[in-house]
This record gives sequence, structure tokens and C-alpha cells, in this order.
Amino acid sequence: MTITLSFKNKLDRYNRDTIRYYVVHSNQRKWINTGMKIEPKYMDTRAWRVKVSSPNQEEYNIALIDAKEKINKALTKFETKQFTYNQVVSYLKGEIDYGSVDKYIETVIKNSRSEYTYTDYKNTLSAFKKHLGISKETEVTFTEFSSFETLDRFKRQALKTIAPTSLNSYWNKIRAILNDAYDKGYIFEKFTLKKNLRVQGRPSKSIQTITPEEFEIAIEKCNSIYDAQALALYLLMFGLRGMYASDITALKDAEYKCNDFNTKDPYLNIFNDGNQYLVHRRVKTKNSSNDDLIIRIDDNIPFLIDLLKNLFKITHKDRGVLSKNKLALFDYNLQDATFHKNLWDVYQKRIKRTLGFSFQTARKTYNTYATELEVSNTVRDILLGHAPKSINEKHYVNRNTIKLSKKVQDAHTEILEDFRFDDLSYQLYLMMVKFLVGNKEADKVFKIALKEINKRIDKLKLK
Repeated sequence: MTITLSFKNKLDRYNRDTIRYYVVHSNQRKWINTGMKIEPKYMDTRAWRVKVSSPNQEEYNIALIDAKEKINKALTKFETKQFTYNQVVSYLKGEIDYGSVDKYIETVIKNSRSEYTYTDYKNTLSAFKKHLGISKETEVTFTEFSSFETLDRFKRQALKTIAPTSLNSYWNKIRAILNDAYDKGYIFEKFTLKKNLRVQGRPSKSIQTITPEEFEIAIEKCNSIYDAQALALYLLMFGLRGMYASDITALKDAEYKCNDFNTKDPYLNIFNDGNQYLVHRRVKTKNSSNDDLIIRIDDNIPFLIDLLKNLFKITHKDRGVLSKNKLALFDYNLQDATFHKNLWDVYQKRIKRTLGFSFQTARKTYNTYATELEVSNTVRDILLGHAPKSINEKHYVNRNTIKLSKKVQDAHTEILEDFRFDDLSYQLYLMMVKFLVGNKEADKVFKIALKEINKRIDKLKLK
């Protein structure tokens, strides 16, 4: 690699020319603006010094000394393999030096990944520093972050306080950070995690699920509007085939269809049957090959969403979190990880206290009920939005046939019936009304919605 100074050979209206870095490496050529402009007549291009005849000789020469030092530093770092070609270019442009993992995460990762991924990687680096006794202010170099000796020490220290599964999760993220930097040309070698750094996880815990009877007990324990919200959110997650919190929030972006699947849609001949359908791609797998969820929306789901909206109108008045879409609950930016976490953490704590289980068990419970009802693996995968598992199913099974789609919808209905979904929704509503009696704000909100809710109760024959 060679780096020299050169003129652009294009004068501006003040007869000044731009001084640039000229970078040559292999078959790559790059001109980078130094930010300096000067009339060529004042420049000694052999030494790249400004002549004494220039009125600003001192200032220009100080800037040129800095530029030459920058060239020397870039060449030295490149020759000692501390900089790649891309890093040399970034450095000469005056952009940040990605020599540390801290800076890389705060710039490249932050600007190119979702807020969830950025936060995840940032927390991984914090854990790395914590277990190695590195202060928060000290930056970690890519060499340290990828060193086997350092990683082995991190492993031994971390296992004193964290589970093996947590450590293996950190390995996945460390590898992802390093290989992202490699793919973008900021480090030289692709990172491969040594097998002996991974650890055998503990035996998996038994899968937790709930019964309708346990949910009824939780309703009886409900003693505040926040408890009611937590239980209603759990029931909605179950009713929508085991959605997670992020999926419930993302309902605002889902499609709602009723006899309007277009002529090019593979679902045209299956779902244009007079029923309402929610077409949703799970947030966790939206960029993968997993199928969309096509969920028939009967009266029970809008009923439950109405209950929740009326509760949130009381507890989150004027906070602008509710969706105007009648079949969606929230309307806020899911990428705002802090807001999302703060909103849902309140209810995660409540559901654990009243029900004794986390929101995640709604999906496990739904899947378990499908298994107990002897729903086939293919139908169960479609219900949960899973991609085909076997090569045979992936390449040779058409999941969009009328008969298969009918089996999916029938299975969903049967699962809700087996769990007594409608009955539990009604019990939750009665409990909610009971403890909200006398609340002026609640009375005002529920008087508006009461007629519509009672219509639905009659239609569902929940008496």
C-alpha cells in the first residue's frame, strides 16, 4: 500500500485546489479529501509544504504535518495488520477508528442492526468486561475479543456465576460480532469458536403449561386492574396460537382479510369464505422461511381485544399506546426496546404472581393441547407458524390446499374449545367488572363499550 498527497487539479472560484490523500493498494485506487484547499502557487509539492509567500503559511503547514502523521499511522497499522484496507480508508476520511469492539458496536452495529440486536451485543460486551474484571470505560480490542486465551479465561470466570446455557448464548453473540466485522472488512480473519470453549448445558427443565382450572384460580386471585390486564394478555396470546409479547404489539402491522384475498394470492380459494382472517408473520421469524399465520378471527378474539383496550384506556390514558385498528391492541414503535420492555415487564411480573407462570408458557400450552388432541405434526407446525422440518415436506408438500387449510382452522377451533377459551374470557370480564365498580373513570369507559360487549356475550352464548 502507498499513500501520498495530491491535488484534485480542479480550481474553485477562488483559484484554490483541493488537497487529497491518494491511496493505492493492489488494484484499488482511492482519493480522499483532506479538507484543505490552497492556491497551488503557494505549495511546494516536492515536500508538501506551503511557501512563505502564503498569508496563512503557518496554519497550512501545521495541517499538512497532521496529514503526514495520519499517513504514517495508517501505513504502520496496515503493515502490522492492525488496520484493513477499509479501516485505512475510514481513518483517512476522519471517520471513527473501529480498532475497538466498543466503537464497532456503537457505530456499525448500531446503525446496521435492529435495536434489539444492538442492545444484545452491547450487553454481551458488558458481560465480557465484567467477568474479566475490565472497567466499563476500558475499550476492548478485536485481538482481545477473539483471543483463545482471553476467551478461555472469560469462560472459567463466567461459569462461577452463570449457567452453561447463558455462556453458550454469549459465544453465539461474540462470534456474530466478530464475523460481522470480518464480513465488512474491519478485521482480517474469520472467527471460529474452538469446540472446547462450549460447555455442556444443564438438563433441560420440564416444559411448563397450564390448565383452564389453573387459569380460573388466577382469575379469583385477581385484585387489581393490572392483574386483569395481565391475565387478559395471556389469554389473548393463547387465543392467537401462542403469540409472544412482540407479536401482540405487531398486530398493528398485520393484514386483516374478509373475502378480499386477491386473485394472485395462494389463499384465494381457501379463505374467501365470509370469515375474517388475520395474516401475521411472527416477529421472531419474519426474515426466515417460516409461513405466515392465517388465523380465523371469530367473535372471541375481538371480544378479548375490546376488554383489553378498555382496561388500557384507564391505566394508560393519554399515553398514545393504543391502536385505532379494532383488531389490534397497541400502536407504538416495537424497535423502541426500552419502552417495549418497560410496558411489558409490569405485566410479566403480574402474570407470574397471579398465574404462577410466564407469558411464554401460553405458546407451550397451546402446542401441548394440539398434541393432546392428536393434531398431526404438519398441521401443528402450520398452526404455530413453523417452517417445514423435513426435506420431504419442504419440497413436496403443498401446505395451501383447501383440505389442509380446513384441518388447520378446525384444529385451532378445537384447541380453543378444549381450553374453554370463551368461558374463561367471560369469567375474566365478570371479575373485571366486579372490582371496577365505583371507579368513575372505569364506569365512563365501560358504559361506552358495555352494549357491544353484551351483544358479543349473547352471541357467544356465555351465560
